[in-house]
Amino acid sequence: MSDNGSQIVSPSDLRDASRERLLAEIGLLQHQYNIGPGDLQVQITQLKQELANSEMRLLQARDYAKGCAAELGEAQANFAIHQQLADRQVLQARKKNQAIYATRTWKMGRLVMLPARILRRLLNVG
Repeated sequence: MSDNGSQIVSPSDLRDASRERLLAEIGLLQHQYNIGPGDLQVQITQLKQELANSEMRLLQARDYAKGCAAELGEAQANFAIHQQLADRQVLQARKKNQAIYATRTWKMGRLVMLPARILRRLLNVG
């Protein structure tokens, strides 16, 4: 050990010194921020209220998100139903057109109008 006057300190002295240092820091902070024991209780109450409000807003946001997801799912289902209906209507219209094109009347009309179509093409090209 060194002869410069250092003393061996017991663990209880270290504990007491550490505790005193912490208490001094707490006192300094209380003085610096002007916080008393009553003020701390008020701040704790306010923070608890703020936390409760934040939790409520979080729950409301979660519920809103779930509602939006449900509405999206419903809209997608409705879209799929309407798309299937539109596809069926297009298919029916094509079948109807094919049936019309297959009639004798349509074929005769095309034959009669053939010279007019040829003439119109010649006039539009030149």
